[in-house]
Amino acid sequence: MELLKLIKNRISTEWKKTFNDNVDILNGITRNQDQKIDVTNKRISNLVLQSGGDSPNEIVDARVNNKGETFDTLEDRLLNAENAHDLDIELANKQISDNKDQLSQLNEVVRMLYNAAGSNIAIYVSKERGSDVVGDGTQEKPFRTIQTAVNQIPLINRSNTTIFIEDGTYLEDVRISNCLASSIYIRTIQNVDSLDIKTNIMPVKVRSIGFLYCQGYFNLYGLEFVDQVNAGNIFATKMSVVCEQGGYLSVNRCGFRENTKSFEHNALYVGGNGQMSVYDCMFVNQNIIAKANLMSDLNFASPNGSGNATGVISSTATVRTSNLSSVAATPTKTEGNGLIITKGTVLS
Repeated sequence: MELLKLIKNRISTEWKKTFNDNVDILNGITRNQDQKIDVTNKRISNLVLQSGGDSPNEIVDARVNNKGETFDTLEDRLLNAENAHDLDIELANKQISDNKDQLSQLNEVVRMLYNAAGSNIAIYVSKERGSDVVGDGTQEKPFRTIQTAVNQIPLINRSNTTIFIEDGTYLEDVRISNCLASSIYIRTIQNVDSLDIKTNIMPVKVRSIGFLYCQGYFNLYGLEFVDQVNAGNIFATKMSVVCEQGGYLSVNRCGFRENTKSFEHNALYVGGNGQMSVYDCMFVNQNIIAKANLMSDLNFASPNGSGNATGVISSTATVRTSNLSSVAATPTKTEGNGLIITKGTVLS
């Protein structure tokens, strides 16, 4: 209610005018404050009550986020949400940048492999320097794992590909599947021809390598096979080197010295129409050095080793080998229509 003016009294006209002017000022101030209160109430209604809430308590609830965390003020909660949003944007931008790097890596590898048909391609792997994210397989930017290097090889590859591996331990079950290649070499970057395989551990250590349903020439050189108890199973048996259903695999100057006699394990396995030749390798305390299965062909040359349980098994396959009596307790064994030949003589 507004203040009443003095209309009739005995006070002088001048005093009445001053008094009434002051009343007008007070009434103006009151109306102004009422307008501000009305605006504030409307803002609260717009922010809270008209948004689905039904009491001013909604303002307090607005300080609680979707995780149940309570903030001192609504502003604190909004700032926290904005900071989290900024962090998400930063992470998203980093992911986009990483994706660009990976796409660039893939494009470079595709260009290198497909534009060089019939030539010699080198792919480098380094445990210490490599990266499977931004590496491109060059010596300057190598991959970190052997499997990533293998995955760069096209399924139909007319180039001669060599994967050079720097010294280190690579606990991988490397698998090359359904590949038609001219040749694939997987080897240490070093030349180990001068090292005595009987007394020297090879500089690159790997868990297992398998060529499955492939065609072409394949070569393993200067590798030491370790951690066989954790090797991946093939046909329910742990194996170090596998050539199954196709291709010709040469295993040269590789070491197999981890004791595997306490579990089912083949150091070497060749099956189906696969072929394998073994040269100047070292076998110590192996459960089975090599098994040839189902029409495959194994050539076992220059065997070295001691303490092995079984030398070679021919299971309806053909094995060519020299005398393994000094290498294994059971030098040879046949299954089914297996054939073992030594120096032109049929053993069984």
